[in-house]
Amino acid sequence: MSKRNSHTTSEGVVLRKKITTADLASVPEEYRVAYRAVDEDDDDCEGYDFILAVSAANYVTEAKAEIASLTAKLETLKVEGPARVAAEKLASRDYAVATTLRHSLVKAGVKSGLVEGVIALLKDENDFEVEESSDRKKRPVVNARTERGLLTVDALVEQFVTTQGAAYLERRAAPAGGHFSQLQSGLKARR
Repeated sequence: MSKRNSHTTSEGVVLRKKITTADLASVPEEYRVAYRAVDEDDDDCEGYDFILAVSAANYVTEAKAEIASLTAKLETLKVEGPARVAAEKLASRDYAVATTLRHSLVKAGVKSGLVEGVIALLKDENDFEVEESSDRKKRPVVNARTERGLLTVDALVEQFVTTQGAAYLERRAAPAGGHFSQLQSGLKARR
C-alpha cells in the first residue's frame, strides 16, 4: 500500500484513506469513527464510500493512549490505595495520641523541654486507643490501655507525675519577698 493512499498512526496502525462499505469491516473498530461518508464535493473518490479524516484518526490514537494511561493509574491505585489509606490512618492516630499527651503534660506542669521525652516514654510503656467522640464534631478521644485497665490520658499523666514524674515538673516560683511576713501577719490578725 503506498503512503499516498494510507495513513499510519503513531501506534503503527495502517489506515487506508479511501474505502468502500465492504472494506469498513477490515478497519479496527475504534478507528471506524475516523471515517466519514464521501460527499459529492470530494474529488478523486469515485467508487469509494468512506474517506479517512486524519485528524480524527490521530485523536482516536491519543484517546486510546490516554485510556491506557488512566487504566494503568487505576490499577496502581487499586494496589497501593489500601496501603496509603492505612498509612494515613496510622499517622492520624499517632498525631491524635501525641497531641493529647502533649496537652495533658503541659496542663500537668511538665517542663516544656521535657514534654517530647515524656511523650516517648509514655508511648513506650502504654498502648493507646483512639476513637471518635459521639458529639457532632467527631473529635478523636484517646485512652491509654495500661496494666490497671483503660485510663483517660489525663489520668495516665496524673498517675505518671505522682509516681515517677516529679522530676519532670516545673519548679514553682519562690514566693516574692515579704510573702512569708504577710502570711504571718494574716494568721496573727485572725487570732
